[in-house]
Amino acid sequence: MEKLRLNFDSEILGSPRSYVVEVPYQDGIVATSEFCPTEFISGGIELMAAVRGESLDKFMADCRMQLLAMSKMNEAETELDRHIGGLMAVVMEHLGRNKEILFGDLLLYIDCFSLLLKAAGFKNDEIREIYPRVTKTIVDLYPGYVNSAAVGS
Repeated sequence: MEKLRLNFDSEILGSPRSYVVEVPYQDGIVATSEFCPTEFISGGIELMAAVRGESLDKFMADCRMQLLAMSKMNEAETELDRHIGGLMAVVMEHLGRNKEILFGDLLLYIDCFSLLLKAAGFKNDEIREIYPRVTKTIVDLYPGYVNSAAVGS
C-alpha cells in the first residue's frame, strides 16, 4: 500500500489555507479509518477487516465538501468549531438528499473530518479523543436518521 499526499486549498476567514492529507492508497481505494475506534467498524471481526476506505475521487469530494462548508463559516469561535461545522454541514446535506445516513457513511465523513484535523495540526491523541465524541453527538442528535446498516451511498 502506498501513501498519497493530497493537497486541499481553501479560504478560511479570507485567508488562503492549505491542508495536506496523507492516506494509505491501493487499487483506487483510500484507507480512511486511521482514527476510527476499532469497535465502531470491526463488529467482532479481526482487526485487518476493520480497515475501511472509499474511492480516491469520493474521498477527495468528501474532504472538499467539508472545506467548502468551513470556508463559509464566519461565526466559529475556534478552529475545532469550524471543522465540526464543516462536518455537520456535510451530514445535513446527506440527510437532505437521502432522509437517512448509514452508520458506515457517517464514519467515512468523520474519517475525512479527522484527517483534515490532522492536516490542520491537531495531535493524534486529540483526534482519537474527538472522534468517538463527535460520532456519539451526531448519533444522539439524529437517532431516527442514522441507520446501523453498512456503507451505502
